[in-house]
Amino acid sequence: MTINRISLISAFVLVFRILAHSQDNTASYIEKHKLLAINLMREYSIPASVILGIAVIESGAGTSALCRQFNNHFGIVGKNYNAVKKLGRHTNYKEYTSDTESFRHFCEVIARKPFYRKLRNNPDQRSWVTAIRKSGYATAAKTWSRRVEFAIQKFNLTDIDLSVDPLNETARLFTSFE
Repeated sequence: MTINRISLISAFVLVFRILAHSQDNTASYIEKHKLLAINLMREYSIPASVILGIAVIESGAGTSALCRQFNNHFGIVGKNYNAVKKLGRHTNYKEYTSDTESFRHFCEVIARKPFYRKLRNNPDQRSWVTAIRKSGYATAAKTWSRRVEFAIQKFNLTDIDLSVDPLNETARLFTSFE
């Protein structure tokens, strides 16, 4: 009985450490791409929280093979001429030369969607996620939108949207007092 308790406690500690490490990775990913998302928010009028929330889910916060090997943070399909060299097989996922190119292309794809004109400059993340889901962006649409909305809430991504001063279009710098 003592061995079972020790095993159970050990398993719990292991799961807790994995989850804590995952949260740290996600926070680092968000911090790394935050200014890029803010600049794209200014340029395309898509909330940075939506851009980052989708990137976190689609790329596993930068840990997915697609993200690591092809700089594809959004699961975007397209021609990939280097897949055979890198993977030994063909793939339908587009390769990007940089994170910036991937994030920018995502915004360009969204800007071509019919809903874009209506939502442009709309700060409501749920409206954006719903419209993107309904446009056929994700295969497991309802689960996908719940996961994106959860990521936006869990990591306080709406704070990033609010950190931009609309009068002079400069991101305010936040300092942590921890």
